[in-house]
Amino acid sequence: MATLARALNSLALLVVCAVLLFVLYWELMRGEFPGGLGLQQRAALLGVGLGMLLNVRFGASESHYGVILASALLGAWVAGRQMLGYIVIAGSYGSAIFEWHFYTWAFAGFCVTIVFATALLFMEGQFFEGVRDTRPSSAAQAAGWLFVLVALAHAVSALLQCGFEACIDAPAGYELLLK
Repeated sequence: MATLARALNSLALLVVCAVLLFVLYWELMRGEFPGGLGLQQRAALLGVGLGMLLNVRFGASESHYGVILASALLGAWVAGRQMLGYIVIAGSYGSAIFEWHFYTWAFAGFCVTIVFATALLFMEGQFFEGVRDTRPSSAAQAAGWLFVLVALAHAVSALLQCGFEACIDAPAGYELLLK
C-alpha cells in the first residue's frame, strides 16, 4: 500500500511540474504575465507540490497530506475569488484554453487535488511505515529534483516580475528588468 501511495504521489508531482512548466512557457513565449492572484495560485500549487514531494521523499504522513489540502484549499479560494470577480464585471483576463481561462482551470485542478489527497488519506496502509529517511526510486528522485528546479524558476520569474515590491494587477513584463 505504501508503494502505491508513493507512486501516486510521484505521478501527481509530475503533473504539478507539467502544469507549472506550462504556465511558465505561456508567460515566457506568449508574454502573458500573471497578476497578483495568479501568482498566489502558483504559490498554492507549489505548496501542493511540496506536500507531494514530502510524501515521496520521506514516506506518507498525515501532516504532508495536510500541506497538500491546505494549499489546495487556499488555491481554490483564490481562483474562485478571481472567477467571481470576473463574473461580476462580465469580463475576463488572459487567454482561454479550451474555452476556460487559467483561473478556471486552476479552480478545477485544486478541487481535483482536494479529492485526490482525501482519497489517498483513506489508504491507511501507507501510514504503517511512518515517516523515515528512505531513498525513493530513481524516477521519484528525478520528479523531486524537477519540482525543485521548476520552483526555483518560478521564484526567479516572480522576483523579476515584481521586484521587492507588491506586484501590480496587470503586469506588462518583468518590472525589475524594465527599471
